[in-house]
Amino acid sequence: MARRALIRCFFAALCLSAVLPGCSRPEDLEEFILQQDARDGVYVFTLPLQDTTAAYDFWFYSRAASQRVENLRLNVQWLAPSGDAFPETVFMRVVEPRGTKERYRSGVIPAQAGDWQLSVRPVDAGQALLGFGVVCKKRDGTR
Repeated sequence: MARRALIRCFFAALCLSAVLPGCSRPEDLEEFILQQDARDGVYVFTLPLQDTTAAYDFWFYSRAASQRVENLRLNVQWLAPSGDAFPETVFMRVVEPRGTKERYRSGVIPAQAGDWQLSVRPVDAGQALLGFGVVCKKRDGTR
C-alpha cells in the first residue's frame, strides 16, 4: 500500500515537472522607461536573473529628443538580491533621435539567483533623452 502511494507521488511529481516550465518567467526582458517616469533622473530596472549557470547579455537603448548626444556618461549600479551594490561608470558612444541600441555587457553570470536591480543615471543629459531602456537576453545553453 505504501509502495503504491510512493509510485503515485512520483508520477504526480513527474507530470508537474513537465507542466511547470510553461509557467515560468520569460528568459528575455526588454524595458523602456520614459524620461518623466525616471526616479529623479535615475532609470531603475528589475532583472530576474534566476539561473546562475547561464550567461546573460545586456544592451542599453535610448532615444534623443532632437539632436544626437555623443559620449553619454552613465552612472550604473547593480544591486544584488543580497543587497550588495556594484557601481561603475560607462559611456554610450552616441544616442540618435531615431534611437540607439548599444551593447553594455556580454556573458554576465550572476553570482546570486534572484531579482537584481539595475539603476542607470545619464549624466549631463538634461532633457536631451526621451527615455532609457535595457535589453537582457539569456544565452542559449549554459556557460
